[in-house]
Amino acid sequence: GIGPASHVHNVDEWFFVLEGSMDMQVDGRELTAKPGDSIWIPRGTDHGFTTTDEGAHVLNGYAPGGVEQIIVGLATPAARRELPPEDLALPSEDVLTRMNNNYWSASSDSGWSQIAPQR
Repeated sequence: GIGPASHVHNVDEWFFVLEGSMDMQVDGRELTAKPGDSIWIPRGTDHGFTTTDEGAHVLNGYAPGGVEQIIVGLATPAARRELPPEDLALPSEDVLTRMNNNYWSASSDSGWSQIAPQR
């Protein structure tokens, strides 16, 4: 599976699993989220996840908004409104690093994460 390394945000994050499953690490706890599960991660909480099968479909959101700017700034818009091709390359290491080290998110081992707003 794929997913980000352990990180924190300065906003709350939530997941709702529609299909498949994902292994999550939230504040030092290991859990497996399955269809119908909803997970709330308060701001400043160390977390990471990995999808455990290729059929995982998950809704993901943040409160308040703004974190979507990470994706807008690093993504390439789709040419057509359809699922991406099977052979689409994963993001580069540089893109993944920038996704976890910016105003909204920080790798768990960075200095920023140590001073992130706590619950």
